[in-house]
Amino acid sequence: MRKILILLGAVAVFVAGCGGGGSSTPVKLSGDTTNKGTKDLTGSAIDLEQDDFYFNPSFIKGGTPGATITVHLKNDGKNPHTFTSAALGVDEQLNPGEAKDVQITLPQSGASDFHCRFHQQSNGMQGAFFFKDGDTVAGAGAGASSSSSSSDAGGYNYPN
Repeated sequence: MRKILILLGAVAVFVAGCGGGGSSTPVKLSGDTTNKGTKDLTGSAIDLEQDDFYFNPSFIKGGTPGATITVHLKNDGKNPHTFTSAALGVDEQLNPGEAKDVQITLPQSGASDFHCRFHQQSNGMQGAFFFKDGDTVAGAGAGASSSSSSSDAGGYNYPN
């Protein structure tokens, strides 16, 4: 009996260490996502932490479709990060320790993804605004490069 309990404990530690159990996301995004959870949007503003290499929360649920909200960004990491989304019309870079407020307009329906241009492909640094579990992101992950750099619409390359 003791051996079974030890084996089950080892399996649980292995699954947790490999991202098992936490890999489920409310919105399907292309590639890997470092999922730091979902937060309900209440009111017209939300705090969004950028760190090495994730957004916290990764998914933001609710709000009024088409409403303009303020996203309070704070880079708590040791690397520069971006809050980028073609669908939301935003591309802001924050250096370590920097904070910035950005206004976005929520989608009328479905979901809108956001990511860090530098770390989406290499580290799964992405997330989404959505209204209900299973909402679809149009063109999820579009424009991301699988090479060692990402390029924006202007053709500039940024290191990952």
